[in-house]
Amino acid sequence: NISISDKSAFAEGGRRFGLHARRERDSALIRKAKLLRLHRTGCLKCEVCGFDFAAKYGAHGKNFIEAHHKIPVAKLDGKVKTRIVDLALVCSNCHRMLHFGKSLQTVEGLKALLRRGRV
Repeated sequence: NISISDKSAFAEGGRRFGLHARRERDSALIRKAKLLRLHRTGCLKCEVCGFDFAAKYGAHGKNFIEAHHKIPVAKLDGKVKTRIVDLALVCSNCHRMLHFGKSLQTVEGLKALLRRGRV
């Protein structure tokens, strides 16, 4: 049985140190992608669902959007440079849905799922 009084298996928030291999991302390219979109459209709407953080949250959401690599960073070999067209600007929910499940969803595929789910 699950109860609202259930507790975590351990005390959360403890510090743990370790070494990890990380894939590098170019934050300057992401800034450029956002600036280009702002220059062209005046806003940063999600490429999948059209959500606009600034329209919803005002000044707090201004200039916020996530960048999704259409070619997964894990599949990049560190030899080919990413271009702005290789990025999709998406809201946080759509970004999670692009990565949800066993296989990576494409922006176009997620748009199609969203369209089919609408009444």
